[in-house]
Amino acid sequence: MSRHNQMINLSELNPEQKSAVENFNGPMLILAGAGTGKTRVITARMAWMLQQGIAPGNIAAMTFTNKAAREMAGRIGELVGPARAKDLSVSTFHSFCLKILREHGHAVGVAPRFGIVDTGDQIDLVSRALKEKQWGGTVPVEDLHGAISRWKNELLGPEDVLAGKGRLAPGYDREVFGRVYDLYERQLKINRVIDFDDCIFKTFLLLRDDEELQKTLAKKFRYILVDEFQDTNFAQLTLLGMIARHHNNVCVVGDDDQSIYSWRGAMYETLEEFERMFPGTQLVKLEQNYRCSNVILDAANSLIRNNTKRKEKSLWSQSTSKLPIRLIPLETSDSEARWIGEQCMSLIGGGTLHKEIVVLYRANAQSRPIEMALREAGLRAKVFGGTGFFERKEVKDFLSFVKLAAEPDDRLAFWRAISACPSGVGIKTLERLSALAEAKKCSPLCAGETADAESLGRIKPAVDDFCAKIRCISQEAQTTTTDSIVGLGEQIIGQFKLLDEILMNTKDPAARLRKMEIIKSLPSWLGNAARAVATAHERPTGEVVDWQKLMDRIMLTGEDDRHKEDQDNPLDVISLMTVHAAKGLEFPVVFVVGVEEELLPHKNSIELGEAGIAEERRLFYVALTRAKERLYLTYALDRSSRFGTSARRPSRFLSEIPKQLLAGEDGEASCAADAVTDGVATAQKREELRRKETIAQLGFLRQSLFPGRTP
Repeated sequence: MSRHNQMINLSELNPEQKSAVENFNGPMLILAGAGTGKTRVITARMAWMLQQGIAPGNIAAMTFTNKAAREMAGRIGELVGPARAKDLSVSTFHSFCLKILREHGHAVGVAPRFGIVDTGDQIDLVSRALKEKQWGGTVPVEDLHGAISRWKNELLGPEDVLAGKGRLAPGYDREVFGRVYDLYERQLKINRVIDFDDCIFKTFLLLRDDEELQKTLAKKFRYILVDEFQDTNFAQLTLLGMIARHHNNVCVVGDDDQSIYSWRGAMYETLEEFERMFPGTQLVKLEQNYRCSNVILDAANSLIRNNTKRKEKSLWSQSTSKLPIRLIPLETSDSEARWIGEQCMSLIGGGTLHKEIVVLYRANAQSRPIEMALREAGLRAKVFGGTGFFERKEVKDFLSFVKLAAEPDDRLAFWRAISACPSGVGIKTLERLSALAEAKKCSPLCAGETADAESLGRIKPAVDDFCAKIRCISQEAQTTTTDSIVGLGEQIIGQFKLLDEILMNTKDPAARLRKMEIIKSLPSWLGNAARAVATAHERPTGEVVDWQKLMDRIMLTGEDDRHKEDQDNPLDVISLMTVHAAKGLEFPVVFVVGVEEELLPHKNSIELGEAGIAEERRLFYVALTRAKERLYLTYALDRSSRFGTSARRPSRFLSEIPKQLLAGEDGEASCAADAVTDGVATAQKREELRRKETIAQLGFLRQSLFPGRTP
């Protein structure tokens, strides 16, 4: 008998984990603390359901990154065998909804072969809408784009906003925002695309008006499981309720103490809302931690209890480690960086691997001095985060050609692609092509192909050449296989001279080299994505590429996925990243730097009041619970930034950690406890001194400008 046909063994699970696995009928909320074996429980639960006779096609599991979905599907396959696991629906919320829209979206006005626009294109569309209304410059485009995204997550359309629904920041005109939102939606429809938020919003509109489809989906997916439920927004929660209310067999797994994405629309309150939505919900708490020492857990528990609106739980571990948390005050941000470099050298000299160390910070700007200090110390380091891979101009340019190969009538891709070529096509030509396309009611490519010399003038040969090449790669794409797609990518780079564009327009040598290396790597990256799609759908690599599925995968792959995939096969480097980026990861050694007021908690969150402070506390909790063995906390008394140097105060959160759990530079707990008090006092003295110096300087300046005048 193969191991995949054997009974699933639950004996290695603790009692709470076993209860979460075995009871799969009815609504369940699994409150899973950091490091409590959440993924193990989820995969064991689904494998157990299959063993009890539930058909794979009747189970849908949703999480928040493609990486997590693939990991979940892979682990279930290891337990029950790939053949039994292949019909499970394991995906992100957005991918799940995208499949529904591909089949039924016509009912809510979605074009049959719609595309998905990225953030940059969305902002461009909002900007165009503002210009059309002659409101350009009156409203920050990013603010308007953010408002539209928020409204879609609140399930509000333009008509709702104009009717007075939905939040709007003080000082903004609702009429302006509502009209631009309406124009933005019309542009999406004209260009036959949807945005990322529409995956959920349009599916909601579809199901709201079609209860029979709700029942059909509920009958197909009789058991639903949602991971990372604390990251769910209002739209996702509503959509879940519309399907699951028909059978109530729904299990959600989350931790309100790790809800750190309110700026994406996530609400920690969804856990309580779920219990109201599904009366009789069984609550299972996972509190045994398999990652951290009890010293770290005691600090995290003590910290998070200061948040009053949370579900009570207390993490504990069987670890016997007594290593204290090191709290280190430094004079400046530069000395903080040097100290971290020295500590890392000492750790690595003692046998710690580079990849076992991470440096966490609140803001990306904090990484630069630390990266420099580590490199000066001869240590290998990599900064994760910053500009997203898909937000890089060279990547977006390349993808616009790939989109045109897949769908030559893609309007947004055409405008970007023709602008990316070093062909001399400028704004006036684009305006003429746009006018022709509008007049002829055709795609920009068709307009370019049929335009005469009178319409385009001397630029006509360049437009003809561009359009002919697009038709050529589009025709080739119809016969391109997964095995040959790398060649198509290389052809795009060569024919459209994308390397020449970088050479001509990037002055900085280092930036030029980096961009050219990225461009050269893109065909292989495209090939890897195509192979992943073929594997997921069990298609031979010799078959023609399914361009729609490939583009869906590319556009729905977030930066979180790319980052965590890098962590799956890590180079032996010290990782530098924000606390947000570290969620879901763990390291033997963790440095949390800049634990200061106005950094952690961040000044923007402080302005939001208690709700903002509570989320920052959860963020610090996430930072603490990334550490398996050693945890270092640092703050500076003076910190430099592009705005100058300012005196700093230790974070209020440090006083919420029991003093006996902290040790200073010399390992003494009392020194660490005094460091917090002394840090506050020192900051106050420095602020007073700087205030007096400023007053004196102003007095000197006044006397210089107006001699003899008394202040």
